[in-house]
Amino acid sequence: MLSRPTIALGEAPLSLDDVTAIAHRRAGVELSPEGRAAVLRARAVVDRLVDQGIPAYGITTGVGSQKDFGVNREAIARYNTLMITAHATIAPGPNASAEVIRAALAIQLALFAKGRSGVRLELVESLLARLQADDLPAARSGSSVGASDIVAMSQLAVPLIGKQGVAPGGSGPAPLDGLAAKEAISLLNSNSLMLAEATLALAEVRALLNAATLAGALSMEGFRGNLRSWREEVDLARGQPGQIRSGRALREALAGSRLWQTGEARFLQDPLSFRCIPQIHGAAEAAYDFAHAIFEAELSAACDNPLIDAATGAFLSHGNMETSACCLAMDTLRQALAKLIEASGQRIHKIQWPGFTGLPTSLAVEPGAIGGVQFLNLGHLAGANVGAVRQAAFPALLNYSGQLDDGVEDVAGNAPQSVAETVRSLVPAWNVVTLEVACAVWAVHRRDVPLEALGKGLQPLAREILALLPIGREGEAIFDLGPLVEVVKAAAGLPAGEK
Repeated sequence: MLSRPTIALGEAPLSLDDVTAIAHRRAGVELSPEGRAAVLRARAVVDRLVDQGIPAYGITTGVGSQKDFGVNREAIARYNTLMITAHATIAPGPNASAEVIRAALAIQLALFAKGRSGVRLELVESLLARLQADDLPAARSGSSVGASDIVAMSQLAVPLIGKQGVAPGGSGPAPLDGLAAKEAISLLNSNSLMLAEATLALAEVRALLNAATLAGALSMEGFRGNLRSWREEVDLARGQPGQIRSGRALREALAGSRLWQTGEARFLQDPLSFRCIPQIHGAAEAAYDFAHAIFEAELSAACDNPLIDAATGAFLSHGNMETSACCLAMDTLRQALAKLIEASGQRIHKIQWPGFTGLPTSLAVEPGAIGGVQFLNLGHLAGANVGAVRQAAFPALLNYSGQLDDGVEDVAGNAPQSVAETVRSLVPAWNVVTLEVACAVWAVHRRDVPLEALGKGLQPLAREILALLPIGREGEAIFDLGPLVEVVKAAAGLPAGEK
């Protein structure tokens, strides 16, 4: 068995790829010597603040609306233990997946390894040992407004002090003997769970965009569309980087296709859902780049409040836990994805529409009441799933209007809601893209176009999908789209289990 690479926290910023690898156990994690030293330096500052009785938010005072009340030195340990337990209130709802929990722990550990939180090295090592042993705590989704995942992060922390949390713990390291000053607020005051969910969602969206490229190119093959509209000169004339990249990927998938030959195209101009694939997919690529940049930066953001400045010995209250940038990025990506899926749905209908295809209704063998893609209700499935993706696309950024902690927390970024809606849209989005692939391959078969005449980048996927389509056997058994979805995901670069 090949050994896993190990990511050393505290050496370099975490990347989205790092977090994804840790989440799926393709990489291990350790604390670097630099990270260890940074933790010790920051802890010395916290100890000094406590020793000197200096009023410091969350260290020697309460938090939120109780920030003006001091906590004396003798009560600090009990206060921190009580705060973690109290903030871990459990409400009915779904538990975060093991992959999300692994990612969240890695993100939180990376934050501690920056030396800006001030927790003890013992706490960091205990948290790290649980991640390394895969002795994962549990947390519920749906409890954050996007100003730190306070409830969920408290739920993840409760087993550290030997208390029962959302679910029974495993057989990992022994719990700590309570918490010390600053540790409760540092454990709960981050967006690590939201960032974990977003990281894994972004990895899946990347694969989905790859799949949409293959689906669009296959639709052009099945429709016998006019590839002149996809020439590189067109993309360069527009000058949009996303469109240029999308157009290049489409042409690479179609390399060697007979469709490039004169006389293969059936129309001078195709419907816009075909002609504008580079433009629509290019917009999604641009939105993905925006989201990727925002979230990659956020993985390195010091959001623990207050921040510890080991160089000067100061503590800094701030608002870095606010998530409007994350919400805006994910809202933008989700809307671009919905537009891409809407166009995919239009092609699904056009490619089986006799007035556009010149083929029998429903791509059946011959005109009649039996057979074809409509006989399997593929168009209805497409319509329902397009609708689900569009419904999830509504922005979350402006949906918060709360007054929490006696008005102290009067705005919030709503990033967790935006991420949740993105995750919710992925299953129907994969269904639509797969339905487009299925209908396109069906149309290629109906036109008697040999698979060898397709673009070289499309032939392996078309061959696998064709073998799964019940062409000529419609209605003899229930058709299951699931196996086709898995084939499309694999062709798009999403390994099994990473969904």
